[in-house]
Amino acid sequence: MSTLLEDVRQLLASAEGPSRKLLLIQLHEIIVSVETPEETATRISLYPVQTSAARIGQDLKIFETLTNSGPKSLQELQEITKAHPLTLGRLLRYMASVGLIRETGVDLFDANKKCQNLATPEAVTIVTHLNNYQDVTDGKATVFQPAYNTDLDTYTWFSEHPENRAALIKYMAMEQKVRGRWLDEYPIETASQGWDPKEPVFVDVGGNIGVYCAMFKNRFPEVPGRTILQDLPSTLAHALPTPGVESLGHDFFEPQPVKGAKFYHLGWVLHNWNDEKSKQILLQIKSAMTAQSVILINDMILPETGVPSFSSTLDLVMLGACGSRERTMKEWTQILGEVGLVVKDSIVYDRNLCHGIIAATLG
Repeated sequence: MSTLLEDVRQLLASAEGPSRKLLLIQLHEIIVSVETPEETATRISLYPVQTSAARIGQDLKIFETLTNSGPKSLQELQEITKAHPLTLGRLLRYMASVGLIRETGVDLFDANKKCQNLATPEAVTIVTHLNNYQDVTDGKATVFQPAYNTDLDTYTWFSEHPENRAALIKYMAMEQKVRGRWLDEYPIETASQGWDPKEPVFVDVGGNIGVYCAMFKNRFPEVPGRTILQDLPSTLAHALPTPGVESLGHDFFEPQPVKGAKFYHLGWVLHNWNDEKSKQILLQIKSAMTAQSVILINDMILPETGVPSFSSTLDLVMLGACGSRERTMKEWTQILGEVGLVVKDSIVYDRNLCHGIIAATLG
């Protein structure tokens, strides 16, 4: 395979004019021909982020700096660009994941061929953008508000627009089936042995229409205890009619009404919220926990380096749409520690997509 790829590389390097363009078209058609429907939809829907990143890289002179001045650390680039360090780090991580620059270590970056191309005067002329690139943490001050002419945050707006909400619910249900693989990784049966069948065993906080609850009941029919689906009443109106699953209207920013459950599950909830809002959600659950309770955070766990392009793209999407973020294990540990919770276990069950499960307890 490596020899074949090298032959293609040499062929492209030697080709010129129309023959080179034809070869590029043919290679692209080969790649597209073997894509799954999900891969095609993902590639097309997320590609605009790459265009925006190129424009930002031009404006902040990242491509020029790395090309002309050599490798730089995140700190050095922050001093040069004056951008917010957290936001800049997320941007650089994404740029590296899609090949705009090269990541050589933790918070270390260098120029590659694409970076050098984007540093040329021709590219600077074509690609332009202007912004002050500070961190976005206010969910009501993102690109979503001017795009939809609203003062509401993203999810409040969805709750007031039934047609859009229905599409979001459908999409989230599709994703939950993929993100439900953690049920095969975490030792639910072992951890719940001897549990009182009258007590809540699994509470899905912000659980949408109940896909996770249905999967839990199907995967662990013998696990004792009550299974409870929580979400806003407008969402629960569309809940799946799963036998054995109770529905309970609940806003996760309010006190958790179900006390002493074994598992409180947060399935791709916290990545929708900034750190302060996430801590509010965690504190509401913490107030209901006992020493036997476990919060299961089913979300992305980003690696410190080499973040895959899909994951880094989604991170920037969450920044732009919600003022929120995807997090590394170090960042998860920090946010949980700040509310008095301890990480007892963490499992990355899909390294290509960075899907993981974190188990946190009172101590």
